[in-house]
Amino acid sequence: MRIPPALNHREFRLFCIGYIPSETGEYIHFVVQNWLVWELTHSAFYLGLIGFFEFAPRFIFGPIGGVIADRMDRLKLLVVSRVLNFLQVLVFAFLIFSGWIQFWHIIFLVIFMAIVSSISTAAQQVLVVSIVPQDSVMSALALHSAIHNLTKVIGPSLGGVLVTLIGSGPSLLVQALTLLWMLVMLFKMKSPAGSGSGARGEWLKDIREGLSYLSQNRRVLVTILTTYSNGFFGISYSQFLPYFAQEVLHVGPAGYGLLVSAPGVGAVGVSFLLSTHTKVRRMRRLLLGASLVFATSIFLFAISRSMLLSIVLLAIVGSVQMSYRVLARAIIQEECPPHLLGRAMSLFFLDRGFGSLGAVCLGSVAALVPVPLAVAGSAVLSGIAAWGMQWLPARERGEGSILQESEPKR
Repeated sequence: MRIPPALNHREFRLFCIGYIPSETGEYIHFVVQNWLVWELTHSAFYLGLIGFFEFAPRFIFGPIGGVIADRMDRLKLLVVSRVLNFLQVLVFAFLIFSGWIQFWHIIFLVIFMAIVSSISTAAQQVLVVSIVPQDSVMSALALHSAIHNLTKVIGPSLGGVLVTLIGSGPSLLVQALTLLWMLVMLFKMKSPAGSGSGARGEWLKDIREGLSYLSQNRRVLVTILTTYSNGFFGISYSQFLPYFAQEVLHVGPAGYGLLVSAPGVGAVGVSFLLSTHTKVRRMRRLLLGASLVFATSIFLFAISRSMLLSIVLLAIVGSVQMSYRVLARAIIQEECPPHLLGRAMSLFFLDRGFGSLGAVCLGSVAALVPVPLAVAGSAVLSGIAAWGMQWLPARERGEGSILQESEPKR
């Protein structure tokens, strides 16, 4: 079996060694948090509301995080963000152990961590591609996604078991240990040359510069808009998995953990496959195909009443979701000049913010109609939007469509 080229580089290996347990802990946190919300409220609307507060801050702080990532040492930013994450987890665990935990506490903690994550996400994504040479960038992106999806299998499954066996508070302490391990690995790493330009200037001017570039490069623009539509109409399904576990499939917290894990199962194999390649052709056509399969799989999951079938469908959802996000990131990396990469990545990751808006909208609809019907309708809109988005003109004069491939712009 061919070894992914990115693993030949020490800093990337250290990052992966820390990232695997840390991201596993994040999914343990996700299971604990959403299951607590369900136990406290028994409301699909409040599940959607938590999803909104998880990602809505990205609309404000995401672009700022992109500017920071282009200006400052990205490794140091990750260290600071992990320390703040560690403190948030300890406060969350204390509230659970004390018996004081209430829904508004969870909202406050979610908003705090969402702001921290918004600022650090772009730094992490740019760091991943800056600690390997250019010919290993595609491998690094795909392997990073493969590891993320591996933890998406391990973390929720482990989280569901831990919540069942030891409870929510001790489960969060397990996450705290994983964050300490990540910090150890980050301290071992060396910052790549040219990490952050150290430039000074007006923040709003820098943000406008990133937006201006996006409006002028139609291929990057349509790529990002496609992830936004997938996020708004598609990704929000995951916020309602506690409802499907309890009310549709009747499988409890352990089954809920399996449902959250399932998307990662299909994604891992596809991610490792992509990680062995340094170049993928016709990325924009593959982006459209993955988006359509993504929407179709969510629709079928929404109408499924079989636990086994639901797991299979969610595995497909995860594999194509990973595929279109890796392809989108590769397109951005290929097209975008290095000094704007942090800002471009921060705009790309606003798709999670659109996912939060979709979650709260879907939660509102689900208060009027059955949740499965609301999710199925949203999946249909996701497919329609993805298809229509790809046929926007590739140039200002409308010459051809975005599906036509071209040489990367540098």
